[in-house]
Amino acid sequence: MADQNSTREDPLIAALPPTTDYITYLTLLEYQLTPQNLPTLNRLLNDDDGKLAEEIGWDLLRLILPMLSPAPEEAVRCTEIVARRGNPREVVVRVAEELEKLGDPADELEDDDLDDDDDDVTLPTFAGEAPRVHLGDMTLEGMPETKQHTEANPSETVQPPTGSSKAIKLQALLNMLGILHPRIKTQYPSRFLATSLPAALGAYRTIPITTATTSSFLTMLEKLAGKKRPALPPRASTTNANIASSSRHPQESTATPATLPDPEAKAEEEETGVKAPSDEEKAIIHRLLSAVTLEVLDEYLSSLSSHEHPSMSWTARLRETLEPHRVNSLKVQETQLWKETEELKQRDTLLSKFHKLCTELNVHSSIEIKKVVHGEVDPEHPDQGDEEGLSEYPTSPAQIPFPRAGVIFLHAYEAFLSSDASPVLSTSELTKLIAHSFPLSAAPSIPNPALQDSLLSLLYIKALVNTTIDAPPIPAKILLLISTLTQLFTITPWASLRDSAHHIASRLLHAYPDPNIRLQIITQTLRGSTVSTNWAETFDDPDPEPGIDEETGLTRSTSALQPHPIPLAPPQQLPALKAIGVKWLKDEFFVWTRDKFSGIEPAFLTTSGNDTSEASALFDLLFPSDLETLSSETISTDPESDTLGSFLLDIAFYISTLNLLCIVLPRLRSLDARVDKHIASLTKSSKFLGQLLEQATSASKNRATHDQGSNEDGFLDESRADIIALQDACTRANAALKQAGNVA
Repeated sequence: MADQNSTREDPLIAALPPTTDYITYLTLLEYQLTPQNLPTLNRLLNDDDGKLAEEIGWDLLRLILPMLSPAPEEAVRCTEIVARRGNPREVVVRVAEELEKLGDPADELEDDDLDDDDDDVTLPTFAGEAPRVHLGDMTLEGMPETKQHTEANPSETVQPPTGSSKAIKLQALLNMLGILHPRIKTQYPSRFLATSLPAALGAYRTIPITTATTSSFLTMLEKLAGKKRPALPPRASTTNANIASSSRHPQESTATPATLPDPEAKAEEEETGVKAPSDEEKAIIHRLLSAVTLEVLDEYLSSLSSHEHPSMSWTARLRETLEPHRVNSLKVQETQLWKETEELKQRDTLLSKFHKLCTELNVHSSIEIKKVVHGEVDPEHPDQGDEEGLSEYPTSPAQIPFPRAGVIFLHAYEAFLSSDASPVLSTSELTKLIAHSFPLSAAPSIPNPALQDSLLSLLYIKALVNTTIDAPPIPAKILLLISTLTQLFTITPWASLRDSAHHIASRLLHAYPDPNIRLQIITQTLRGSTVSTNWAETFDDPDPEPGIDEETGLTRSTSALQPHPIPLAPPQQLPALKAIGVKWLKDEFFVWTRDKFSGIEPAFLTTSGNDTSEASALFDLLFPSDLETLSSETISTDPESDTLGSFLLDIAFYISTLNLLCIVLPRLRSLDARVDKHIASLTKSSKFLGQLLEQATSASKNRATHDQGSNEDGFLDESRADIIALQDACTRANAALKQAGNVA
């Protein structure tokens, strides 16, 4: 008798069709469905013949999603029941609509932040609609429902999971798509995929990308694209208790609901006479799934830019493996983090899942990367990119492009896994790819670290493996490549990527066979700007058009006779870049000392007037004729000129020139007078700086009672190490100069 009374008092059971019609029952659920009685609804949906889920499942989703946080287990279970037993064609459209809402950046409404002490699910009131009056705990008979069961079983209350509620919704909706799409039996499944997958991508991009959301997306794609296992027979319910009993024991039935067939499939088959999709339709589905997989890969790796480790560090890890003797202890510790940090391990696990899925989809990165480089059109679909005849849904695989960055990421990952294999792309092809991705610009933007790491890893493998197979690039291309790498390592804020770009640029420079081109590259590095023309001209664009390049902000030239200087570094980084140019030249001189036929001969240091224009320009950059010697007079003459500050900024460059002379001087019989003057000027300036530093130190000791010293004292103290290094370099350069004079 008690059970019968309980049944009559439960509105979800008492109003169950055919007692009411389905629209009335949905209206009742809007007011009566709460996280506490959701298990009852799940039992009702699961234990009938599927009619209830088929009739109300399409509209039930909007009531269930807000309950994912307060009742995650039962809410997820309800979405799965709807996905397995509802009308898949109707439910998948509703899922796409909910995904579009999640993907709308203007919609910041979080509708599932419920009060733990309130069972109400707040519904929005639309314009022109009277405020909703919630029935609360009132039953159909008008008596309040007791809360004794909930209070007596606090252990059954499920705590909301941590994280964004939108992310939780996204994972539930993606799980539903993985169930719904295989159920739809139609002549054109791609039309349903073309509706839901873009909506899923939009939501995935808008919601902060995490390992959990990415894994959910991959799991959904695996269900749609992977090899299907035979369906397991549905398990029997664990109990035959009546419905009233289930409302008192909501966790009693936990069996996976049986997946029902598409109710509209038979009618469509009778109307069209087609039982299965055509081969062309299957090709569209295959292409669509492949493109979405690469899109998710692109979005996931690009999202890492906000993390402490903004990329997969493929280049750094390859360097540690292939050239461990060139990696210092700090970098070894950095790359070892991939073996210790759980977050980085998860990234590797996700990338392996991406690769496995692409393999199952027969996406060959070695073929696709060639198409990206050369802009090739699929010979089987020559109408690719043709906008004529486009419809709401793709009608051929050619209308579904692969994301460029996604292809690069996949190819870089495969190259990372098999770094000892022969590279697919030549140096010239990689140059074109890098120039497209990071065009030289007068105002360059911070590069995407994941894309930069991928391209650098490909270039590093090419520079290290099978370097003698390809012919060296033409001068214009190697100039463009090293110029681009130079600009990259001067603007890149991440130390590992910056060091890798510099290392690869140095390796490519010294490996190029023409010493005149190497000298030209070093000269432009010391100058801090390049005269490289637009990349399209370098790659023989048949019809270059003049005008403003949108990517670089520079005027495109139609001839190599009209070059436009492009700065290779921001002004604050120019002294460091000049020091790198000197180091490159020092390495060339060092090679020349061992082999007279290799490296760059330092003969132009003997005289600045009887050499080529390139050598003369290099000489002027190394030893500027207007170098001002620091003294009390030069500093006080024009206080606004900031002579001292400019000298301190350039001190790294001056030290590098002195180190260069220490190598070259003992091997030269004569010397240009300006070299001697350069050493003498820097020696006097270093002594003067030493005196200023001593005075500042003494003054700071005398002002021990004050909290701070003057700004000038602090400025000098910050440069203490540089000043001492300059003094040491001057001592060694004077010793080398004296030795060279004795030899002469």
